Amino acid sequence: MDKIGKYKILGVLGKGGMGIVYKALDPDIEREVAIKTIRFDNFHEGTQKDDLMARFIREARAAGKLAHPNIVTVYDVGREEDLTYIVMQYVEGQSLQGLIDSGKRLSPQEIDTLMKPVSDALDYAHNNGIVHRDIKPANILIDKANKPFLADFGVARMDTSTMTQSGTAVGTLSYMSPEQIKGHTVDRRSDIFALGIILYELLSGKMPFDGDNISTIVYKIVNEQPRRITEINKDIPAGYDLVIQKTLAKNPEDRYQTCRQLIGGLESAGKILEQTLAFSVEKKARAAGGAKRKTGLIAALGLAGIGAVVGAIVLFSPKSSRTAGAGQKAGAIKTSASATKPAESPPVPLVNDSVSKSGPAGPSDEDLSKLKEAVDQKKYADAAKLAQDILAKFPSDPAVQDYLKKARSGLVSGQVAPFLQSGISSYNQGNFAQCVKDMEKVLNLDKDSAEAQRYLFQADTALSKKDILALIERHRAAEESKDLLTVLSDVSSPALSGQWQGEYKMLFNGYDGIASSVSGISVNFSGRTEATASFSHLLTAVYKKDGKKKIVFEGTKAWHLRRQGKAWTLTGTG
Repeated sequence: MDKIGKYKILGVLGKGGMGIVYKALDPDIEREVAIKTIRFDNFHEGTQKDDLMARFIREARAAGKLAHPNIVTVYDVGREEDLTYIVMQYVEGQSLQGLIDSGKRLSPQEIDTLMKPVSDALDYAHNNGIVHRDIKPANILIDKANKPFLADFGVARMDTSTMTQSGTAVGTLSYMSPEQIKGHTVDRRSDIFALGIILYELLSGKMPFDGDNISTIVYKIVNEQPRRITEINKDIPAGYDLVIQKTLAKNPEDRYQTCRQLIGGLESAGKILEQTLAFSVEKKARAAGGAKRKTGLIAALGLAGIGAVVGAIVLFSPKSSRTAGAGQKAGAIKTSASATKPAESPPVPLVNDSVSKSGPAGPSDEDLSKLKEAVDQKKYADAAKLAQDILAKFPSDPAVQDYLKKARSGLVSGQVAPFLQSGISSYNQGNFAQCVKDMEKVLNLDKDSAEAQRYLFQADTALSKKDILALIERHRAAEESKDLLTVLSDVSSPALSGQWQGEYKMLFNGYDGIASSVSGISVNFSGRTEATASFSHLLTAVYKKDGKKKIVFEGTKAWHLRRQGKAWTLTGTG
């Protein structure tokens, strides 16, 4: 094909299930363009095809009205025989999909730089009444200056069911929202879900909902929560995990409601990252400074030692040798009384005397004001750096030391907050295991966090209660099945194990038809590793000698338990 409409074809940029994308030249203004062709004869014939074509042209023209620096501009829409085409801005570079396929990993800062303008472009489109519906890496183009462009508005709004019939939805399925897969009405929040998938892929290097076939992917998108990115890449700050969780919420109401809100989430995560990096750099600088001071001290002590040895040699040399040595210097020293009189030592200045005379005794009011302002505005990384610079000159200044302490505390709080928020959210959702992980991370950073300690205890004991209930149920079932090994398996007390072994041997040998019933279980914890379980127990059985059913035990039991590692064991009864 040499021409499409008035446009001269220069080459093929790509091929897809719906048509071919060409690089072309607009002869009127000698501008290079990209032309995406759509062959509607691939779809059903008749009115359905005509309706689809009319809607495509209408929506492509609507997309042509979008004017945003990060949206590929639509110049023209046309039709030539069975070929419908859309003429767009030509972006010289590569798609985000190409970048991902190259294996290049981007830093969180680079991902922010890429995703924020894309999100802003999508927010602009949404505010102008256009939902993209097919956000994916292949539709994000990156020019040679690393500027991203969002492409394929209009084309992307084609009906999902029709696309699926033509076999072209397979490549984009992994980026669809749950409501899109279910065939429900989609809005801007479906685009936000797709952005979340791309963000997950860029941060972790993996897809959140992967699978070997379409059915698996569909099931995971609709029903499963993806693995946390901080579990895949531990260098990613937890703030990004919170952004991902909110963006990929199954219910659209639980997601960010606008791309502008998503950008705000990315900015918050980015600030925490900047503070973390600044804090790390500061720690390394302090460590290097300490090593340098230590080296300087060793060198000074070495020089002092050499000086002491030399002085000792001079002081304890015989008088004759000193006089002879002096006499060899012609007239250098006169043999007068003043020459032989010991010279008076000069007065020793106070340690800070030279400092007080040559410079200020403390930091300037301007520096202290800047430091206070940085702390008040919660710019903790800036405050920590400024405090370090001042303390390099005035190491004992108490005010600056106090500001440095506040800045460091603020940096730690910035790191703690995402884990704390995530842990509380996990607890409220009943995900106690994740809550425990998050709260342990908080306490590694801030061991005195009362809130983290409280939630850790509550979540940990909630998990432990399930384990203890399972232990009781396991014991009850073992009684009924005469499984002595299981009955004794959770007992860690040798005395109790010996006692029970005798009792249960008599029970199992003398009775059949054992029925064990447990009710009213309550578990009280005296710590994360100590608990008492109380419950009502009714044990009935058929006595072998007379064949009559008897109550073997009826009453309340109290078990004392201790956790060893991850397993709870029975240590005694009461």
